[in-house]
Amino acid sequence: MNQYVAVQLNRRFPLFPLPETMLLPHAIMPITVYEPRYRQMTDHALDGSGQIAIATYCGGRLKDEIDCPVPLRDVVCLGQIVQHEKARHGYNILVYGLCRAEIQEEFEPQDDLQYRTVKLRPMENNNDEVDEEYRDELRKILDRPNMQRLQQLDTVVQWINEPEVSTPELFELVGCSLFTADELLYSRLAEQSV
Repeated sequence: MNQYVAVQLNRRFPLFPLPETMLLPHAIMPITVYEPRYRQMTDHALDGSGQIAIATYCGGRLKDEIDCPVPLRDVVCLGQIVQHEKARHGYNILVYGLCRAEIQEEFEPQDDLQYRTVKLRPMENNNDEVDEEYRDELRKILDRPNMQRLQQLDTVVQWINEPEVSTPELFELVGCSLFTADELLYSRLAEQSV
């Protein structure tokens, strides 16, 4: 996604908690939304900026959040809904990861609002320039015989050779493609620098 998306962090964002870390900046994630509270959240997001905070439950625990809200990890990925379609019982949406952010304040559902919202603090350094030497080093690493077995190798090589993919974006995409374990993905999300 090579378009500029404005993020106004001085407001509350709808919160969509998941049991595992699934979204990193520059990645795209499909989500099926069917619970009434999250259908309402999606309606509100689509009526506004289309931005939602994708959070992860502490310890991956998932309980009945209405009776006993499950604590969340501190770092979220702020996402932009880039595509949506109405489904029989809700929505199918595609969310593009915009940036890392830390939860500053959490607000429980109240009145007619059925979902939690959060105030966020950005974590990333916008001047995070990465030298092109890192891209060349990644090419050398991927040429090793043991790396040739990677399922996503061809995709990663395409990203490396695509001049429109910035080096920081490249490392984000590689990270979310090659590392699938929840704890590893969350540790990538919680890093402030590519």
